[in-house]
Amino acid sequence: MAYSIELRRIHIRDSALLRSRGLMEGTLSLIEDDIRSFGQGSSGEAMIAQKNEEIYAMVKLFRPDRRKCRAHLEFVFTKDANADTQSAILDRMLEYCFMEEFYHKVTVICDSGNEGLERILLGAGFVQEAVLRDEVRNKAGFSDSGLFSMLSYEYPAYNVCFVPFELGVAMVGGGKDYIDKVRIFHYGQKIENDAFANNVAGGLGLLEETGELAKNDGRYAIEEEQYGYLPEEVAIASLQLNEYFSSNRSVFEVNTRFAQGTDFQREVWNALCGIPYGATVSYEDVAMKVTGGDKAKARKITRAVGSACGDNPISIIVPCHRVIGKDGSIVGYSAGLDVKDYLLLHESFTAITPLGTTEA
Repeated sequence: MAYSIELRRIHIRDSALLRSRGLMEGTLSLIEDDIRSFGQGSSGEAMIAQKNEEIYAMVKLFRPDRRKCRAHLEFVFTKDANADTQSAILDRMLEYCFMEEFYHKVTVICDSGNEGLERILLGAGFVQEAVLRDEVRNKAGFSDSGLFSMLSYEYPAYNVCFVPFELGVAMVGGGKDYIDKVRIFHYGQKIENDAFANNVAGGLGLLEETGELAKNDGRYAIEEEQYGYLPEEVAIASLQLNEYFSSNRSVFEVNTRFAQGTDFQREVWNALCGIPYGATVSYEDVAMKVTGGDKAKARKITRAVGSACGDNPISIIVPCHRVIGKDGSIVGYSAGLDVKDYLLLHESFTAITPLGTTEA
């Protein structure tokens, strides 16, 4: 993003500044009354977008329904907010709506004469959903406007997709240049602790009426149009996971990013990436790798290594399933031991046959 945009809620003390920046008109008393009205009830809120403490826009967010399914945005930009600044503010608002407040749909109304905003909306990935007749009043009467919208599964900055296999689905998340999430779910399981991913799954028709992930009846197939919505690295990871489950790939060639985790956890996760396809190691083996071969230190941190493996955010691609007990037992896997057993059997069978992918 070209600009680092900060968002904050509007305050009464902003009245003079908002008037001086041309974002609100009237006496300070009237402006203060308007600001007070923004903060009442739960139907919406008003926010200020600023860069380096300079205000460039006021954004009104309206919630048409109690369930927060949809957010409607209205932008008022300062005269010195150029196209790049306006685009950065829109991007930041989309991040706020989809990734922080977890709306499924964001809409914006664009006046018929506002070609600059229309270009910015289309460039961000919005689609024109409708033409609203006589939507805006002006000095000459009324004019039509365009209703532009974006759904959660169309959000281009960050998104998720679902790759099916025999026991369930692998959910891949990330942005244009990286993936930072692969979570495994069984069919019939709810997506918990990830409201954005749940919105995407619901929008794509992957959930049963009771909210659980549906069985694979063909609905998980990604249409060409959907690949166009996905950030590039997420689309690549999706294709490679499909090849992996089809026994046509043994090495993943995607950029990963650990968005969270301690230095120790990251060290363990990076060590896991060195375990070859079809091989298994013990938790103590990983501890030896992390400690540079110090047996005494390795024994002390073996349990911590196991805990770090359990917290691995990028399953399969960062292959924590290849770590087993020292006695050869299959233990400890966040997605369930049945999935770990399935993955190990899948790899042990295909490791002895040529795969379609050339290893790096």
